[in-house]
Amino acid sequence: KMYPGQTTTPTKRRKNMNKLFITLISLFCVIMISWAQTNEFQVKSTMYYAGGKYGTHTASGDRIHPHKVLSGEVRWVALSLDLYRAGFAFGDTIVVSEHKTPWVNGLWVVKDKMAHSRSIDFLVHRQKRGTFYNSVCTIRKKLPNESIPTIGGEY
Repeated sequence: KMYPGQTTTPTKRRKNMNKLFITLISLFCVIMISWAQTNEFQVKSTMYYAGGKYGTHTASGDRIHPHKVLSGEVRWVALSLDLYRAGFAFGDTIVVSEHKTPWVNGLWVVKDKMAHSRSIDFLVHRQKRGTFYNSVCTIRKKLPNESIPTIGGEY
């Protein structure tokens, strides 16, 4: 039933409101996904070695080969559990920046977990332990199809 001055029926208005609601929810989801992909985190960084008390496998099940760590063929990190809850997962490639140790900046792959909050642990060969300095750095997920420039071949 239409009333004087009314341009649409209640059913049509309800359908229009549903379309508007779905459009707004979709837009919100796109914005949140975009925000999550570019989200940066300030984290405390430390290092760990393969073998000994650290073991020879990561939490993701990958075997650690020290010679590959030394050569830079693998660049693996452990992230704190709160970072996994924030959206990081095994196999994600992350971008590390603003680290006090220059060779640490660049791309790393998430392969392990650690207990501390807002922390990252870099898998480092024992021969490099004297060149690594604990510091605060920035991490974020590498975006699909994003190219990261290398500085001096370090990445």
